[in-house]
Amino acid sequence: MRRFYIDPQSISESLAILSPEESRHIATVLRLQAGTAIELFDGTGFVYQGLILTATPKRITVEILSQYNENNDGAPQLFLFQSLLKGKKMDFLIQKATELGVHSFAPIQSRYTENRGNLPRQADRWQRIMLEACKQCKRAQPMIIEPVSSLDDIDVTDFEQPLILWEGEKATHLDATMISYDTPMALFIGPEGGFHEDEITKAKTKGFKPVSLGSRILRSETAALSTIAIMQYLSGALSPVRA
Repeated sequence: MRRFYIDPQSISESLAILSPEESRHIATVLRLQAGTAIELFDGTGFVYQGLILTATPKRITVEILSQYNENNDGAPQLFLFQSLLKGKKMDFLIQKATELGVHSFAPIQSRYTENRGNLPRQADRWQRIMLEACKQCKRAQPMIIEPVSSLDDIDVTDFEQPLILWEGEKATHLDATMISYDTPMALFIGPEGGFHEDEITKAKTKGFKPVSLGSRILRSETAALSTIAIMQYLSGALSPVRA
C-alpha cells in the first residue's frame, strides 16, 4: 500500500485533504483513482489507513478508516553532523540517511566545504527529498534537518562519546565499545577536502573523539553511510520494528 505525507492540520475527524503537491503526484503521475486504498503519515508517528474519495490533480480527499501510532524501536537516536557536499552528493546522503534511520541531520559549513550554492533553496530541496524517502521506506517520523551552521555552533554536551571521522587518526578505530545502546549518539563527517587540523583540534575541545575507518581514504558520502550503517546495526536500530 502506497504511503503519502499529510499535514496534521489537514485531517478533520475521518476526512483528510492532501496538499496540492501530493494531489498532483497521486492523480497525474501515479494515476490513482477513487476507491484506492492508501496510507498517510503525519510526521508525528501516526499512520492513517483509508480510501481515496475524490481524485483530481488539485485535490485528493481521503476517508480515514483506521489509525495507529508507529512507535520507534527504542534504539538510541543518531545525530549526524555532516559537512556540506557538492550538488547531488548532499541530496543522495539526505535520502540514504533518512532510510537508515538517522534522527537529526545537521549540515555544517567547514573550511574545505565546496558547496557555495543557494543554501535556502537547497534546504527546501533537502526537505522534499527527505519526505520522499520517508514515503518510500515507510518511515513515520521524518528526519530532522537542521539549518546550516558551523563547527563553532555545534554543542555535543548531551552526548556521552561523540565521534568524528578523520583520516589522520592512526591509533583509534571505530569499534563496538563506542556505540551507545540507550543514549543518543553523535557523528561528525568532513567534506570532500577533509578536515583542517585546526578543525580537529577545535572538535576535540568540544568533546569529539577522532576515529579511523582504516587505511583507505574514503569519499565523504561513503564514510558517512558506512559509519551510519555500522552504528545503527550495533545499536539495534536496524532490528525489525513492529508498529
